[in-house]
Amino acid sequence: MLELIALAGLVIAGLAVVSVVGVVFLVLKLLFWTIFLPIRLLMKLLWLPVGLAMGAVGLAAGAALLPILLVVGVAVVVLGAIAAILALLVPAIPFILLGFVVWAIVKANRPAAA
Repeated sequence: MLELIALAGLVIAGLAVVSVVGVVFLVLKLLFWTIFLPIRLLMKLLWLPVGLAMGAVGLAAGAALLPILLVVGVAVVVLGAIAAILALLVPAIPFILLGFVVWAIVKANRPAAA
């Protein structure tokens, strides 16, 4: 029983050490964040024109590619619809042929009208 109490004490001591180290790193993070905040703001301010220019280039490229993508998308939708219709009709081919055979047999056995 004393061993478990000693183990629990070691676990609590380990957690205390980890929490102290975590607080130290938190303080260091806050310190560096506070020190470098003006530099970060300046870099974001300097990056603004570059970001806007890259956004304009992306917008122009997207506007140029949009008609092509729409045509390809419509083609894919049409081909998908044709494939879906064929996928539904192909299993029915034997029954349709059987119906034609029955129709041909019935038509051949009709008496001729006088």
